[in-house]
Amino acid sequence: MTYYNIHTHKNLQEKDTISILNYNAGDFSAFCGLDLQHTLYSLGLHPWKIRAEDWAKNIDYIEKNAIFKNIKAIGECGLDKHCHTPWELQMKVFTAQIKISENIQKPLIIHCVKAFDEVIAFKKEFSPGQPWIIHGFRGKPEQARQLIKQGFFLSFGPNFNDMSLIETPLDRLFLETDDSEESIRSVYEKTAKVLGMNIECLTSHLENNLKHVFF
Repeated sequence: MTYYNIHTHKNLQEKDTISILNYNAGDFSAFCGLDLQHTLYSLGLHPWKIRAEDWAKNIDYIEKNAIFKNIKAIGECGLDKHCHTPWELQMKVFTAQIKISENIQKPLIIHCVKAFDEVIAFKKEFSPGQPWIIHGFRGKPEQARQLIKQGFFLSFGPNFNDMSLIETPLDRLFLETDDSEESIRSVYEKTAKVLGMNIECLTSHLENNLKHVFF
């Protein structure tokens, strides 16, 4: 059985796991040495990492490098109202990454803090053809229902609201570890327990989602 971790910052090479390792576009030198043939990545510019002096250069870097086959998604990117980055600049950079996602036809992994109304408004404005995934979702069930109604996928990490997980249809669900030390297997076990299903059945659904969205 294979576990699927769609968003992690730790290249742990867990046994029986397929992971998508997130990379920030601002880290040019390190990214140049990555194994673009055998490891799966997402590439984006996180709102915390946006700088007025070089954001355009970073967006250009994403656009040029995200065409690699093993880069499976754009992101994480998004909006964060607790972030020091000026709001107008966050929106400009998010817009640029939405356009890249659409142009190269790869899904968007979204970081969102206190800005779900704005992210939903962006989705309505752009009517994207590519899937949008809210990563590390911890919101309440009402928020989960709202996002699902608007066509989002929700990815849950080690800490989540049980009722929000229950509200999420299996065909809109992903699991992740983000920057946690916890294993993806542990996240699967927690999820299966809350949903009252065996882990093999859960894994089958998530494998189908992975193939549909990322491959």
